[in-house]
Amino acid sequence: MKFRKILNHLVFWVLFLLLWSVHDLNYHSSVVENIKNNIFTFIPYALLVYINLYVLVPKFLLKKQIISYILLLVLGIIAITFCCSYYLSYVFTYISLSISTSEFFLSISGKIAIVTEIILALCLSMTLFLIDEWYKKEGSIKEIEQKQIETELNLLTNQVSPEVLYNSLNTIFNALGRNVNNGKKILLQFSEMLSQQLHEEQKETKDHIFIKCDGMIVKIKIDEVLFITTAKDYVQIHTNSDKYLTLVSLKHLEEELPKEKFVRIHRYYLVGLNHVKKIEGNLIYVGDHKIKISRTFRNEVYKSVVGNRLVERM
Repeated sequence: MKFRKILNHLVFWVLFLLLWSVHDLNYHSSVVENIKNNIFTFIPYALLVYINLYVLVPKFLLKKQIISYILLLVLGIIAITFCCSYYLSYVFTYISLSISTSEFFLSISGKIAIVTEIILALCLSMTLFLIDEWYKKEGSIKEIEQKQIETELNLLTNQVSPEVLYNSLNTIFNALGRNVNNGKKILLQFSEMLSQQLHEEQKETKDHIFIKCDGMIVKIKIDEVLFITTAKDYVQIHTNSDKYLTLVSLKHLEEELPKEKFVRIHRYYLVGLNHVKKIEGNLIYVGDHKIKISRTFRNEVYKSVVGNRLVERM
């Protein structure tokens, strides 16, 4: 892979050199001679191109330091323009013996011609660089999506019966055959249903959570949680042996816990059903604690705690 990348760079510079040597037939009638003259000027061109791509762009342009980027790039272009201008003037004076061409490269027009070459090299290289980065990004996205699909399908086959999965997919494919838009709608609904089911399954199999407390990450077993209460932006989790304060909302924590193991009894309280000892009026006894049940949640609490398990005289 590294060799292929180097080869691509070499091909780019060889083609660029040939292209410009053909263009320089205005100054010299031989392409071979033009290649000899240009090959040394292309070394600083290449140096500026790679400094631009791997230093200036990531450190300045991508960090939105536009003025610094433009200033440094312009300084680089000016420096290389003068170096190449004097070099080409020397070549055409003492080697090619073309005084008029030598004077041209020392003039403003000659320097503009060199600047044009440099800017063209920069533009072409950045275009190819961005195309290459785009292909890499697309490849990475496709790879991630493929892995995600494989993972979800593995989970799905373990949680949904083959008959249900087959019938659902068959319905979707038939809908796609009749009406693409309707098929897409059904596919989206099916995806949302599976996503919700997977989320619920993950919560049901969860037997512990981790929270941040006093600068540490603490593991808490769900079955040991007596109740959870909120205080402004924090929640306090009470267990059989200790209590923990963490910066999270009660609503968010409730969403992460198994619904069948906890019930909201008050705006500020969440109770572990396994630890409920009794209900007396509007009070619920959890472990050694008694907590007031809100009138809003009373029916829901009774349904969750007692349900149809109450044994009484007929």
